[in-house]
Amino acid sequence: MKDFKSILLVTVIMMTLLCQEMALAQPHKPQSYDSILDKSELRVGIRYTSDYYYMGRADSAAAPYLSPSIGYFHKSGLSVRSSLSYLTAPGEGRIDLITFSGGYDYYAKKIAAGLSVTEYFFNDLSYAVQAEMSTYLNAYAGYDFSAFIFYADAGLGFSESTDVFLAGEINRTFYALRNKLRITPAVYMNAGTQEYYNEYYNMRNSQTGSGKRKGKGGQQPSTTQQVQIVASDKFEILDYEADLQISYTIQKVRFYVLTTWTFAVNPATVITDTGTYEEDLKNGFYWSSGIRLTL
Repeated sequence: MKDFKSILLVTVIMMTLLCQEMALAQPHKPQSYDSILDKSELRVGIRYTSDYYYMGRADSAAAPYLSPSIGYFHKSGLSVRSSLSYLTAPGEGRIDLITFSGGYDYYAKKIAAGLSVTEYFFNDLSYAVQAEMSTYLNAYAGYDFSAFIFYADAGLGFSESTDVFLAGEINRTFYALRNKLRITPAVYMNAGTQEYYNEYYNMRNSQTGSGKRKGKGGQQPSTTQQVQIVASDKFEILDYEADLQISYTIQKVRFYVLTTWTFAVNPATVITDTGTYEEDLKNGFYWSSGIRLTL
């Protein structure tokens, strides 16, 4: 098991040395054509997110995060980033997740492409549905059709097993107030396997699994149940998403609000000691807001 306290100490020292201000984790959805650099830059800020969703799934106990982050983006396209997520739910109040990532992005007039690797360090008490995933490899390519930008995204998620993900995105940015105001609506489709989700049910979810902590808003059960998601290695569409991002830039400072609606599909079949049931999927909504400073 990775030493969470040691990782936390290294992160705090690094962020303190690089910047005295809190940092903003950029939206997890790519906005590549807004990121073309003619010089290297450091980006810091802070973001609040109302809940933690992954592929349309979320624990029924909300996981609101306050997330400082820092990233260095070299004009060559190389970048390194780190973020820290503090769980602000009532009765929780802890650092729940730390991430480190590095990657490369290529931009041309109408084409964008890139790859990255991200390491996740979830707190053992975390009940986030992605909490058993430790590493994520990602590659994407996008093309600007003038009327809209299309992205294709492929990823591998590593936990005790390996998941494969594919995603598609269509977005368009509208500009106003001398390009200071930007409005970007987008739609997504996410598909993949669910080995990470099977492990979440076994390790985190206290209603059906042995649980490390109180998933689903309940206390850790008194008895351990065997849990299995049927065909967790099956590749299928997991959710559709629609979001709207609004940002406003004043010199080197950007303010933004991002709202996301998620429509999960293909519910999992879960087998426990007490029976078999189909996952009850519900449409979700979450939002985030923050500020970013570019140095």
